[in-house]
This record gives sequence, structure tokens and C-alpha cells, in this order.
Amino acid sequence: MSGTLASIQARFKVLSAGVVIGLSGAGCTSEPAPASASNQVLGDVPESGVGLPGDDDRWASATLDDRQREEVRQVLRSAVTGDPPPLERAPYGVRFEDVPRAILTAAPEVEMAILRQRLVPAVATVRFKDHRDRIGTAKIEFRRMNILASVEFLTGTDAEALHIQQEIQRGIQASEGHVGRSATTRRRSVTYSKEGVEGMAILEAAVHDAGGTVEARKYDPERYEISLLMLDNQPARLVVRREPDPKVLSWKAWAGSFGDESKAESLGRAFEAAMHAWARIPQPVQPEPFGSE
Repeated sequence: MSGTLASIQARFKVLSAGVVIGLSGAGCTSEPAPASASNQVLGDVPESGVGLPGDDDRWASATLDDRQREEVRQVLRSAVTGDPPPLERAPYGVRFEDVPRAILTAAPEVEMAILRQRLVPAVATVRFKDHRDRIGTAKIEFRRMNILASVEFLTGTDAEALHIQQEIQRGIQASEGHVGRSATTRRRSVTYSKEGVEGMAILEAAVHDAGGTVEARKYDPERYEISLLMLDNQPARLVVRREPDPKVLSWKAWAGSFGDESKAESLGRAFEAAMHAWARIPQPVQPEPFGSE
């Protein structure tokens, strides 16, 4: 019995030591706690490879001191060629480009969660008749990374529609203004006075060159559609449309399955306050295309 008791006591001491060591290791260590998303190397560190973690990539997030921040700034400045774009506050009190940031600020203020947000591109459209009096539509869709052109008749797409579409694409590629730049670089936003006017002119020229006649024109501005969820699991929605300057944008909010006006108004007020707050933060000025006035 004495041997067995001694064995049990020894095991208890080992287990107790293990618990104490584990707790002290978690509570008194000088190492930072692992980030929720970490690229810490758990196995052998690879000797080489593109994008592979190494000795200096222990954590996915890091806190820099003043000296390290200055080193990072110097590296970034050394990578800049030419004059950087100037910074300015929103000239009309709000910026359409701030919508994604503003809703992240506004939603917690009214105790709502963001489920999804979608940017619907701006679209320029003309309705026309071709040389055989067939009704068709020609469109240019201004996406952030590219521009899409499409043409179709009421009966569908045929060789004539494809010919007009090719003319539109040639006009986009030949453009030296805002539309041409939109086709090659990422844009922050699209306005009717710039891309819209030029895009409409390209559509009309392509239709006229094909022997058609333009009958109607339409421009749908870009907009954000944001879906949210309230604490009582009821849906909420915010739609923000791009408007010509100086108005910049318009918005409409909905809350609840049966329409809760007070909560919709609260969401709108919080969104407006966040938009004005972000507008006071200077942002780079988007340069004009080469050769523009």
C-alpha cells in the first residue's frame, strides 16, 4: 500500500506541476497572444519559396513602434515615382467613395449587423432603330475594373448587333478621356458629367455609323445596395445612389418586414453622420486624364 500511495502522490505532483506550468506559461509569458488569423509556422521553416512564411512572419498582425512606422513610411516614399496626388477634404461635404467605410461606422451605432453590400455599376443606354427599322438597345456598363458593351434587338443578338458592339468597343479603346482611362485603370467612382456623357457619345456614334437612328437615351447612376440585420432578426436595407455634384448622392433606408420608420430614420441619421465624419478626412484627389481641360 505504501508503494502504491507513494506512486499516486508522485503522479499527482507531476500533474499539478504541469497545470501550474501551463497556467503560468499562458499568463506570464512576454510573447503576444496569437492573432485570430495567424500565419505562424508550426512545422519546419521552408528554405525558399514565393509567398512562404519565414522566421519574420510569426504573426499575421503586428504592432509597430514609432521607429518602425517611420521605417515603413520611408520604404513607401521610396517606391513613389513622380509627384503624389494632393490630399483634400470632400469639396461638397460628402464623398460617394466613403459609403463602404461610413456604413461600417454607422451600423454599430444603431445596433445593426451588415450582411452584405453590393456596388451596382452605372449604365449608359440608348434605344435605337437600325436601317431595317428594328428596335434595339446599346449599353455601356461602367464597372470599377473594366467596361462592358452590349447590343441586342428585341429578337435577340445577330450579326448586326455584334457589328455595332464592336464599333462601341473601338470607341472605348480610342477614347483619350474618362472612358478610356476607365477601361485600363481601377476607378474610384463613375459620374454622369464625365464617364456618362462620353459613354453616351460613343454609343450614339456607333449607332449612326451603322445606319441607325437613336430614339431615346438613359443613364442609371452607380449605387450601393446594403443589407443589414437588426437585433430582433428583422431585415434592414440601405440604397445609396450617385448623384451629380454638388448633391453627390442620395439614399433611402428601410427597416423591418412591415416598415419601421423610426429605425429606418435612425439608420439614415447614423449613416449621414458617418459620411460627414469621413468627408473631413483628406483623401487623394483623383487626377484628370491626360489632355483634359
